[in-house]
Amino acid sequence: MDLGLVNPAVRIALDGLMARQQAIANNVANLTTPNYTATNIEFESELKSALETPHATGVMSTTDFMTTEASSAPRDQIGNNVSLEEQTLLGTETNLRLELALRAAEGRFNAIKNVLGGQ
Repeated sequence: MDLGLVNPAVRIALDGLMARQQAIANNVANLTTPNYTATNIEFESELKSALETPHATGVMSTTDFMTTEASSAPRDQIGNNVSLEEQTLLGTETNLRLELALRAAEGRFNAIKNVLGGQ
């Protein structure tokens, strides 16, 4: 997603949250796949520490902050460790965070529109 006009942190959050949604969808789709290991997308802690570093400069890329981790959740009888309840809760949380990030991006676009004389 190319959102060059959006604050880099918001852009990275949007990309990371969309990647997390994809991982959740893959996990749920493989709920009954034998020996499937659920994956998690993490980016918040790395992004936070980068933003707290005063000398952090340059163009930030989502790939600099995002890691894909194998879930360490217990496995069921078929060797699968996807928890539908966990994925549902994580999906809901991710959607709420995504909505917040989209509102932040929308605010930035509205500010630019106002500067350019739009309604």
